[in-house]
Amino acid sequence: MAHQLRRIRKRVRVDILGVVISNAIVMAAPSLNIEFTKNIILTFANIVMFILIWDAYFDDNLSQKSPWGIIKDLLTVTAVSTITTFITYQILIKKITLLITNWGSLGWILGGAVAGIVTAILGLIWAFYCDDLYRNSAA
Repeated sequence: MAHQLRRIRKRVRVDILGVVISNAIVMAAPSLNIEFTKNIILTFANIVMFILIWDAYFDDNLSQKSPWGIIKDLLTVTAVSTITTFITYQILIKKITLLITNWGSLGWILGGAVAGIVTAILGLIWAFYCDDLYRNSAA
C-alpha cells in the first residue's frame, strides 16, 4: 500500500508540474486581444489535470464500477474543475491584463508566473483531496 501510494503521488506531481508549466507559458505569451481564448485553454488544461489526478488515485477502482458510476465520477470531476478553474482564471486574467498594460513585458512574465502558481495551488488542493479520499477508502 505504501509503495503504491508513493508511486501514485509521484505520478500526480509530474502531472501537476506539466500543467503548471503549460499554463504559465500560455499566460506569458503576449496577446491582449485573446483573453477569452486563454481562459478556455487554461480551463481545459486544468480539467485534464483534475482528471489525471483522479485517474492516478482511482483507476484501479474503475473496473469495479458500473459504466454509469464511471460517467458520474468523470462528470463530477469535470464540473468541479470547470467551475473552479473558469471562475479563478476569469478573475485572474482580468487582473493580469491590467498588470500587463501597466508593466509591459515584465507584466507578461509575471502573468505567466501567477497563472503557474494558481494552477499549482488548484492541483495541490485537488491532489490532497484525492489522496485523503484514497487513504480513507482503502482503510
